[in-house]
Amino acid sequence: MVRINAVLSEEIVEELDTLAREEHKSRSELLREAAENLITEHRRRQEEERRRARLERAVAAQDRLRNKSGAWDGVAEVRKWRESSK
Repeated sequence: MVRINAVLSEEIVEELDTLAREEHKSRSELLREAAENLITEHRRRQEEERRRARLERAVAAQDRLRNKSGAWDGVAEVRKWRESSK
């Protein structure tokens, strides 16, 4: 492990110490957990943004195809082919 120094307000340190006593953990333990949670949440948000961007690209591609096909009706085409094969 690496030791770091951080500057925190007295109010935050007091709250941290209260929480540490309630949770029966050290201040360092709480800060490690908080850092891990921050990293996990950051990665989750990044993945969500990538997923949303992929979805937006897919919707845009569908819109381009829809615009390119014009008034073409796929259901009507299937019905026409079914009727012609009878």
